[in-house]
Amino acid sequence: MIGVTLGDPGGIGIEVVLKTISFLDIRIILFGNKNALNYYCRTLNLTLPKRIEIVDIEGEFFVGNLCKENGDIAYRSIMGAIKACKEGVCDALVTAPISKKALSLAGYDYPGHTELLAEECSIEKYAMMMVGTEMKVIFITTHIPIKNVSSSLSKELIIEKVELAKLSLEHYWKISNPSFGVLALNPHRGDSGLFGTEEKEIIEPAIEQLKSRGYVVEGPFSPDTYWIMQKKDCTVALYHDQGMIPFKMKNMGSGVNVTLGLPFPRTSPDHGTAFDIAGKGLASYGSMMKAIEMANYMSRV
Repeated sequence: MIGVTLGDPGGIGIEVVLKTISFLDIRIILFGNKNALNYYCRTLNLTLPKRIEIVDIEGEFFVGNLCKENGDIAYRSIMGAIKACKEGVCDALVTAPISKKALSLAGYDYPGHTELLAEECSIEKYAMMMVGTEMKVIFITTHIPIKNVSSSLSKELIIEKVELAKLSLEHYWKISNPSFGVLALNPHRGDSGLFGTEEKEIIEPAIEQLKSRGYVVEGPFSPDTYWIMQKKDCTVALYHDQGMIPFKMKNMGSGVNVTLGLPFPRTSPDHGTAFDIAGKGLASYGSMMKAIEMANYMSRV
């Protein structure tokens, strides 16, 4: 059984879920606002298959709006789905897009799904990986201001994320002893310390320690040329946009966000709430399709 949250009811989450599930022969439980679900069915002329179970998360919703009401429904939908996974009702979780700002307005201060899931599952070691057709990217930091990236990096954190990635690549994707390419933080890899010392003080020591343990890992690579010259099983990005921009340029609409380290598989599509097109029938469901299929696969491995 796959649990699927409907995300922020003011965004495109319900639309992409409805467009997807009619094509899949997978047992699914939806967690979200039933009135919103019915609204999008009527407005977009979409059908909810009778075989699909629904856990109704009550509340007032507003289409296309960033607001606390939508954020509250999104949060309670996630909490309900987490409970179902922890109790064994669901074997994996797929989450439709949420607005971090709407969550905050509703009184829930989390930078994203990943951190909320880790807290509720009492997990200290976790990671976000983007999975595409031809590339996989693990992130050392995620939803933090760019000015805080350097101070958030450490040798231990890089090693921890690569360890999680290796375990998952070997278990789920059957890649024996996967190769990793670690990106640099500063221009020209710091240019021998002229533009920064993080490469020498943090990144290179982490790489050397991983190598000493038998990991196939190289770097730090200059990000401006890495993406066109290197091909590793997994790329190690130090901050959000360093990995997300090239990933989405190659995989937008088919990429999947996977949370590593949880006691159950969790995936999500590679896009956001898109409030500006909510309720207009314009949303592409390709990434949601991939996310549900991947969660179903991971739950069976």
